[in-house]
Amino acid sequence: MDIAYLLALQNLRQALPHAVEQFFGALSFIGEGPLLVAAALIVYWCVDKRTGLFALFAMGMGNLVNQLIKNTACIYRPWIRDAAIVPSSYAIDGATGYSFPSGHTCATTSVMGSFAWEARGGKHRGFVAFCIVFILLMGFSRNFLGVHTPQDVLVGLAVGIAAIAGSQAFFAMIDRADGTRPGHRRDVAAVVIIWVVCAAQLAFVMLKPYPYDFVDGVLLVDPLVMQKGSFQATGILCGLSLGWLHERRFVGFSTEGLALRERVMRGVVGALVAIAFLVVARLALAPVLAADPLSLAEMLSCTFGSVFVAPAAFVRIEARRSRQLA
Repeated sequence: MDIAYLLALQNLRQALPHAVEQFFGALSFIGEGPLLVAAALIVYWCVDKRTGLFALFAMGMGNLVNQLIKNTACIYRPWIRDAAIVPSSYAIDGATGYSFPSGHTCATTSVMGSFAWEARGGKHRGFVAFCIVFILLMGFSRNFLGVHTPQDVLVGLAVGIAAIAGSQAFFAMIDRADGTRPGHRRDVAAVVIIWVVCAAQLAFVMLKPYPYDFVDGVLLVDPLVMQKGSFQATGILCGLSLGWLHERRFVGFSTEGLALRERVMRGVVGALVAIAFLVVARLALAPVLAADPLSLAEMLSCTFGSVFVAPAAFVRIEARRSRQLA
């Protein structure tokens, strides 16, 4: 039934004007991850700190779980299952590795769903509706472009929603402790637990057996390549949790009452810090680390810099400017 559905969409895609396929290809590109992370960071730095953090943690959790399921289920792409499926040229480059669940759908759901959850309420109904429509279109685009089955998309959606619930539970636990025990160590314990869980899933992914299927002498999916996604997901969530802990204890920046000039400054400085941490980690560690540990270190460094070092820079720059104006 899933292949029949994809073939029906394929016939529709080929019959519609080419601009329709281009539109869904461009939409799908957004779901690859970096643009969604950038959106969450911009919100965190410049718009609403809490909402940005909520979205970042949801995406980090969702990405980790999604990669774990991918490397556990090891389900091949639709065109491998049935040669009649011809994926769109606009999506094939980003559709590598295993198919189930859809990473694009999971990432989009976790970020845009977080934005919608935090913005729920009377005056933000239009924005909430936009986020929901965007998520649904993202999931449909992965079917329309022939790179995921309906079950890939539905489970990716479910993982994204579960990640939002997990992020909500995480912050609710921290908030309760803040309200009753100022100076508590529950945030440290939470980071330790996150790191232990990340290490456990990474060990599982590295040690479990994988299928080695060949077609015309070519390996369909290289497990070593697929493991890289789990290393990156581990680096992101570990760097995020560590950066959150340090920012919370040593910086405590705010997004309240920012002027446009301050928002622009934060966006530029934050982007430069993130890029600098990524590049420095790559240059410093590439000679001594293999590819997968290097990808983990790069993501950990970049995320830690974005969540902790960039806000620390904002505070210093803004304090200096306030002294100059005084």
